[in-house]
Amino acid sequence: MTIGWGVIGVGTHVKRFMAPALTRAGDTKFVAICSRSMERARSFAAECGVKRAYDSLTKMLEDPEVEVVYIATPNNLHASHTIQAAKAGKHVLCEKPMALTVSDCERMIQVCEQNKVKLGINFQNRYHPAHIEARRYVQSGEIGKIYVAKAQYCHGSLEGRWHGWGNDPDMTGTGALGGTGLHPIDLLRFLLNSEVERVQALLTTKTPYHKVDEMIYVILEFENGVDAVVISGILAPRSDNDAVVYGSRAKITCKGTIGTVLKGELLVEGEAINLKRTFPTDPVALYVGVIEAFNKCIKEQVEPEAGISGYNGLQMARITNAIIQSSCQGKAIKIEK
Repeated sequence: MTIGWGVIGVGTHVKRFMAPALTRAGDTKFVAICSRSMERARSFAAECGVKRAYDSLTKMLEDPEVEVVYIATPNNLHASHTIQAAKAGKHVLCEKPMALTVSDCERMIQVCEQNKVKLGINFQNRYHPAHIEARRYVQSGEIGKIYVAKAQYCHGSLEGRWHGWGNDPDMTGTGALGGTGLHPIDLLRFLLNSEVERVQALLTTKTPYHKVDEMIYVILEFENGVDAVVISGILAPRSDNDAVVYGSRAKITCKGTIGTVLKGELLVEGEAINLKRTFPTDPVALYVGVIEAFNKCIKEQVEPEAGISGYNGLQMARITNAIIQSSCQGKAIKIEK
Protein backbone atom coordinates (compact mmCIF):
# COMPACT_ATOMS: atom_id res chain seq x y z
CA MET A 1 0.00 0.00 0.00
CA THR A 2 1.61 3.22 -1.19
CA ILE A 3 0.62 6.39 0.65
CA GLY A 4 0.47 9.72 -1.14
CA TRP A 5 2.03 12.76 0.52
CA GLY A 6 1.57 16.46 -0.09
CA VAL A 7 3.81 19.14 1.39
CA ILE A 8 2.97 22.74 2.24
CA GLY A 9 6.08 24.90 2.47
CA VAL A 10 9.15 24.99 0.21
CA GLY A 11 11.80 26.21 2.62
CA THR A 12 15.38 25.02 3.03
CA HIS A 13 14.43 22.33 5.55
CA VAL A 14 12.03 20.70 3.11
CA LYS A 15 14.52 20.83 0.24
CA ARG A 16 17.46 19.45 2.25
CA PHE A 17 15.73 16.78 4.28
CA MET A 18 12.03 16.04 3.83
CA ALA A 19 11.89 16.02 0.03
CA PRO A 20 14.78 13.51 -0.26
CA ALA A 21 13.28 11.49 2.61
CA LEU A 22 9.86 11.31 0.92
CA THR A 23 11.60 10.05 -2.21
CA ARG A 24 13.52 7.36 -0.30
CA ALA A 25 10.89 6.18 2.18
CA GLY A 26 9.17 2.89 1.50
CA ASP A 27 5.49 2.78 0.46
CA THR A 28 5.58 6.56 -0.03
CA LYS A 29 4.70 8.71 -3.02
CA PHE A 30 5.49 12.43 -3.01
CA VAL A 31 2.62 13.66 -5.17
CA ALA A 32 2.07 17.38 -4.46
CA ILE A 33 3.77 20.55 -3.24
CA CYS A 34 2.09 23.77 -2.13
CA SER A 35 3.51 27.28 -1.79
CA ARG A 36 1.98 30.75 -1.74
CA SER A 37 3.94 31.32 -4.96
CA MET A 38 2.96 29.12 -7.89
CA GLU A 39 6.31 29.91 -9.49
CA ARG A 40 8.17 28.55 -6.45
CA ALA A 41 5.86 25.53 -6.23
CA ARG A 42 6.38 24.65 -9.90
CA SER A 43 10.13 25.14 -9.66
CA PHE A 44 10.29 22.87 -6.60
CA ALA A 45 8.09 20.24 -8.28
CA ALA A 46 10.28 20.18 -11.36
CA GLU A 47 13.48 19.96 -9.30
CA CYS A 48 12.20 17.15 -7.05
CA GLY A 49 10.08 15.22 -9.54
CA VAL A 50 6.77 15.98 -7.83
CA LYS A 51 3.67 15.46 -9.94
CA ARG A 52 1.60 18.52 -9.06
CA ALA A 53 2.15 22.05 -7.76
CA TYR A 54 -0.39 24.22 -5.95
CA ASP A 55 -0.53 27.78 -4.68
CA SER A 56 -3.47 27.05 -2.35
CA LEU A 57 -3.72 24.54 0.48
CA THR A 58 -7.45 24.32 -0.17
CA LYS A 59 -6.76 23.17 -3.73
CA MET A 60 -4.12 20.65 -2.65
CA LEU A 61 -6.51 19.20 -0.09
CA GLU A 62 -8.93 18.45 -2.93
CA ASP A 63 -6.31 16.23 -4.57
CA PRO A 64 -7.50 12.62 -4.08
CA GLU A 65 -3.95 11.25 -4.23
CA VAL A 66 -2.86 13.30 -1.21
CA GLU A 67 -3.50 11.22 1.90
CA VAL A 68 -0.97 12.86 4.23
CA VAL A 69 -0.05 16.53 4.50
CA TYR A 70 3.36 17.49 5.86
CA ILE A 71 3.20 21.01 7.28
CA ALA A 72 6.40 23.07 7.08
CA THR A 73 4.96 26.58 7.19
CA PRO A 74 5.78 29.33 9.73
CA ASN A 75 5.10 28.21 13.30
CA ASN A 76 2.07 30.45 13.81
CA LEU A 77 0.30 28.69 10.91
CA HIS A 78 0.78 25.12 12.10
CA ALA A 79 -2.47 24.98 14.03
CA SER A 80 -4.72 26.45 11.32
CA HIS A 81 -3.14 24.36 8.55
CA THR A 82 -3.39 21.17 10.61
CA ILE A 83 -7.05 21.81 11.39
CA GLN A 84 -7.82 22.60 7.75
CA ALA A 85 -6.13 19.40 6.57
CA ALA A 86 -7.82 17.28 9.23
CA LYS A 87 -11.26 18.60 8.32
CA ALA A 88 -10.51 17.60 4.71
CA GLY A 89 -9.85 14.05 5.89
CA LYS A 90 -6.06 14.16 5.51
CA HIS A 91 -3.57 12.76 7.98
CA VAL A 92 -1.03 15.33 9.21
CA LEU A 93 2.66 15.26 10.01
CA CYS A 94 3.51 18.68 11.41
CA GLU A 95 6.92 20.26 11.82
CA LYS A 96 7.96 21.29 15.32
CA PRO A 97 7.19 23.28 17.33
CA MET A 98 3.68 21.89 17.06
CA ALA A 99 2.08 25.30 17.70
CA LEU A 100 2.69 28.51 19.60
CA THR A 101 0.26 27.80 22.45
CA VAL A 102 -0.85 24.83 24.49
CA SER A 103 -4.48 25.55 23.63
CA ASP A 104 -3.68 25.41 19.89
CA CYS A 105 -1.96 22.05 20.38
CA GLU A 106 -4.99 20.72 22.25
CA ARG A 107 -7.30 21.95 19.49
CA MET A 108 -5.16 20.26 16.81
CA ILE A 109 -5.39 16.94 18.64
CA GLN A 110 -9.13 17.32 19.18
CA VAL A 111 -9.93 18.09 15.53
CA CYS A 112 -7.74 15.25 14.24
CA GLU A 113 -9.46 12.81 16.58
CA GLN A 114 -12.91 14.10 15.61
CA ASN A 115 -12.10 13.59 11.92
CA LYS A 116 -10.44 10.21 12.52
CA VAL A 117 -7.09 11.18 11.03
CA LYS A 118 -3.59 10.66 12.44
CA LEU A 119 -1.51 13.51 13.80
CA GLY A 120 2.27 13.28 14.08
CA ILE A 121 5.05 15.73 14.98
CA ASN A 122 8.48 15.50 13.36
CA PHE A 123 10.86 14.62 16.23
CA GLN A 124 13.44 12.95 13.99
CA ASN A 125 16.26 12.73 16.56
CA ARG A 126 14.49 9.77 18.17
CA TYR A 127 15.36 7.77 15.04
CA HIS A 128 19.14 8.17 15.19
CA PRO A 129 20.66 4.69 15.75
CA ALA A 130 23.08 6.06 18.38
CA HIS A 131 20.15 7.44 20.39
CA ILE A 132 18.19 4.19 20.09
CA GLU A 133 21.21 2.19 21.27
CA ALA A 134 21.93 4.65 24.12
CA ARG A 135 18.34 4.40 25.33
CA ARG A 136 18.65 0.61 25.33
CA TYR A 137 21.71 0.81 27.60
CA VAL A 138 19.92 3.20 29.94
CA GLN A 139 16.77 1.06 30.13
CA SER A 140 18.71 -2.19 30.63
CA GLY A 141 20.35 -0.85 33.79
CA GLU A 142 23.82 -1.68 32.45
CA ILE A 143 25.16 1.80 33.17
CA GLY A 144 23.82 1.83 36.72
CA LYS A 145 22.01 4.54 38.66
CA ILE A 146 21.66 7.89 36.87
CA TYR A 147 21.52 11.23 38.62
CA VAL A 148 22.88 13.64 35.98
CA ALA A 149 22.63 14.17 32.21
CA LYS A 150 23.33 16.97 29.76
CA ALA A 151 22.72 17.83 26.11
CA GLN A 152 23.86 20.62 23.80
CA TYR A 153 22.87 21.71 20.31
CA CYS A 154 24.38 24.97 19.08
CA HIS A 155 25.52 26.82 15.98
CA GLY A 156 28.03 29.63 15.63
CA SER A 157 26.17 31.91 13.24
CA LEU A 158 27.24 35.10 14.95
CA GLU A 159 26.13 37.28 12.05
CA GLY A 160 22.51 36.25 12.56
CA ARG A 161 20.97 32.87 11.85
CA TRP A 162 17.27 33.75 11.80
CA HIS A 163 15.86 35.87 9.02
CA GLY A 164 12.39 36.74 7.76
CA TRP A 165 9.57 35.11 9.69
CA GLY A 166 12.14 33.27 11.82
CA ASN A 167 13.08 36.61 13.39
CA ASP A 168 9.45 37.68 13.92
CA PRO A 169 8.24 36.72 17.44
CA ASP A 170 4.60 36.82 16.31
CA MET A 171 5.26 34.21 13.63
CA THR A 172 7.95 32.03 15.17
CA GLY A 173 7.24 32.37 18.90
CA THR A 174 10.83 31.82 20.04
CA GLY A 175 14.25 31.66 18.42
CA ALA A 176 16.77 29.32 20.06
CA LEU A 177 14.13 27.58 22.15
CA GLY A 178 11.87 26.56 19.28
CA GLY A 179 14.52 26.51 16.56
CA THR A 180 17.21 24.39 18.21
CA GLY A 181 16.42 23.85 21.90
CA LEU A 182 13.53 21.45 21.37
CA HIS A 183 15.95 18.88 19.93
CA PRO A 184 18.16 18.24 23.00
CA ILE A 185 15.25 18.61 25.42
CA ASP A 186 13.14 16.00 23.65
CA LEU A 187 16.18 13.77 23.18
CA LEU A 188 16.81 13.68 26.95
CA ARG A 189 13.16 12.76 27.51
CA PHE A 190 13.68 9.90 25.05
CA LEU A 191 17.00 8.68 26.45
CA LEU A 192 15.88 8.80 30.09
CA ASN A 193 12.36 7.53 29.36
CA SER A 194 11.03 10.04 31.84
CA GLU A 195 9.01 13.24 31.80
CA VAL A 196 10.22 16.70 32.77
CA GLU A 197 8.76 17.74 36.12
CA ARG A 198 10.27 21.20 36.66
CA VAL A 199 12.49 23.66 34.78
CA GLN A 200 14.65 26.66 35.55
CA ALA A 201 15.84 28.64 32.56
CA LEU A 202 17.55 31.67 31.10
CA LEU A 203 16.86 32.92 27.55
CA THR A 204 19.27 35.54 26.21
CA THR A 205 19.83 37.73 23.15
CA LYS A 206 23.30 39.26 22.82
CA THR A 207 23.31 40.83 19.35
CA PRO A 208 21.17 43.75 18.10
CA TYR A 209 20.04 41.84 15.02
CA HIS A 210 17.63 39.37 16.58
CA LYS A 211 14.21 40.03 18.07
CA VAL A 212 14.05 36.47 19.41
CA ASP A 213 16.20 34.53 21.89
CA GLU A 214 19.64 33.53 20.63
CA MET A 215 20.69 31.18 23.45
CA ILE A 216 18.91 29.13 26.10
CA TYR A 217 20.29 27.61 29.29
CA VAL A 218 17.89 25.20 30.98
CA ILE A 219 17.99 23.00 34.08
CA LEU A 220 15.53 20.11 33.83
CA GLU A 221 14.30 18.05 36.76
CA PHE A 222 12.88 14.70 35.63
CA GLU A 223 10.23 12.62 37.37
CA ASN A 224 12.68 9.72 37.75
CA GLY A 225 15.04 11.88 39.81
CA VAL A 226 17.56 12.77 37.10
CA ASP A 227 18.71 16.38 36.81
CA ALA A 228 19.89 17.60 33.40
CA VAL A 229 21.32 20.69 31.74
CA VAL A 230 20.58 21.84 28.18
CA ILE A 231 22.43 24.55 26.27
CA SER A 232 21.21 25.52 22.82
CA GLY A 233 21.30 28.42 20.37
CA ILE A 234 23.46 30.16 17.79
CA LEU A 235 26.32 31.81 19.68
CA ALA A 236 28.52 28.77 20.33
CA PRO A 237 30.82 27.94 17.40
CA ARG A 238 32.27 24.42 17.14
CA SER A 239 29.63 22.96 19.46
CA ASP A 240 29.86 19.24 20.22
CA ASN A 241 26.10 18.79 19.70
CA ASP A 242 26.06 15.82 22.02
CA ALA A 243 24.09 14.17 24.79
CA VAL A 244 25.73 12.63 27.86
CA VAL A 245 24.18 10.37 30.49
CA TYR A 246 26.24 9.77 33.63
CA GLY A 247 25.56 6.36 35.20
CA SER A 248 27.14 4.96 38.33
CA ARG A 249 28.73 2.15 36.31
CA ALA A 250 29.24 3.82 32.92
CA LYS A 251 28.92 7.06 31.00
CA ILE A 252 27.14 7.20 27.66
CA THR A 253 27.99 9.90 25.14
CA CYS A 254 26.10 10.45 21.90
CA LYS A 255 28.67 12.66 20.18
CA GLY A 256 27.75 14.92 17.27
CA THR A 257 24.38 13.25 16.83
CA ILE A 258 21.91 16.08 17.49
CA GLY A 259 20.42 18.23 14.75
CA THR A 260 21.86 18.23 11.24
CA VAL A 261 24.11 15.26 11.78
CA LEU A 262 27.69 15.86 10.69
CA LYS A 263 28.94 12.72 12.39
CA GLY A 264 27.64 10.19 14.82
CA GLU A 265 29.45 8.34 17.58
CA LEU A 266 28.24 6.34 20.54
CA LEU A 267 30.73 6.03 23.42
CA VAL A 268 30.10 3.86 26.46
CA GLU A 269 32.85 4.16 29.08
CA GLY A 270 32.71 2.35 32.39
CA GLU A 271 33.76 -0.38 34.77
CA ALA A 272 32.70 -3.41 32.78
CA ILE A 273 31.97 -1.99 29.35
CA ASN A 274 33.95 0.21 26.98
CA LEU A 275 32.90 0.60 23.39
CA LYS A 276 32.88 3.08 20.55
CA ARG A 277 30.54 2.87 17.58
CA THR A 278 30.59 5.21 14.61
CA PHE A 279 27.52 5.69 12.49
CA PRO A 280 27.42 6.85 8.86
CA THR A 281 26.57 10.46 8.10
CA ASP A 282 23.01 10.30 6.77
CA PRO A 283 20.68 12.94 8.23
CA VAL A 284 17.98 12.17 5.66
CA ALA A 285 17.65 8.68 7.15
CA LEU A 286 16.26 10.18 10.37
CA TYR A 287 13.37 11.71 8.43
CA VAL A 288 12.85 8.49 6.49
CA GLY A 289 12.38 6.81 9.87
CA VAL A 290 9.68 9.29 10.86
CA ILE A 291 7.86 8.99 7.53
CA GLU A 292 7.87 5.20 7.53
CA ALA A 293 6.72 5.06 11.15
CA PHE A 294 3.86 7.44 10.34
CA ASN A 295 2.90 5.44 7.24
CA LYS A 296 2.83 2.30 9.35
CA CYS A 297 0.39 3.76 11.86
CA ILE A 298 -1.92 4.75 8.99
CA LYS A 299 -1.78 1.32 7.36
CA GLU A 300 -2.27 -0.52 10.65
CA GLN A 301 -4.85 1.98 11.91
CA VAL A 302 -3.02 2.58 15.18
CA GLU A 303 -1.84 5.75 16.90
CA PRO A 304 1.61 7.17 16.05
CA GLU A 305 4.54 6.09 18.19
CA ALA A 306 4.65 8.07 21.44
CA GLY A 307 7.70 10.09 20.42
CA ILE A 308 6.13 11.52 17.26
CA SER A 309 2.53 11.73 18.46
CA GLY A 310 0.52 14.90 18.80
CA TYR A 311 0.51 14.30 22.54
CA ASN A 312 4.30 14.49 22.57
CA GLY A 313 4.11 17.78 20.68
CA LEU A 314 1.62 19.03 23.26
CA GLN A 315 3.93 18.04 26.12
CA MET A 316 6.83 19.86 24.47
CA ALA A 317 4.61 22.95 24.21
CA ARG A 318 3.96 22.72 27.96
CA ILE A 319 7.69 22.45 28.63
CA THR A 320 8.37 25.39 26.29
CA ASN A 321 5.82 27.54 28.12
CA ALA A 322 7.39 26.66 31.47
CA ILE A 323 10.87 27.56 30.17
CA ILE A 324 9.65 30.96 28.97
CA GLN A 325 7.91 31.61 32.31
CA SER A 326 11.00 30.59 34.24
CA SER A 327 13.24 32.95 32.27
CA CYS A 328 10.79 35.84 32.68
CA GLN A 329 10.14 35.26 36.38
CA GLY A 330 13.63 34.13 37.42
CA LYS A 331 12.44 31.03 39.25
CA ALA A 332 11.77 27.32 38.75
CA ILE A 333 8.45 26.43 37.13
CA LYS A 334 6.58 23.14 37.51
CA ILE A 335 5.27 21.61 34.28
CA GLU A 336 1.48 21.66 34.02
CA LYS A 337 -0.27 18.33 33.65
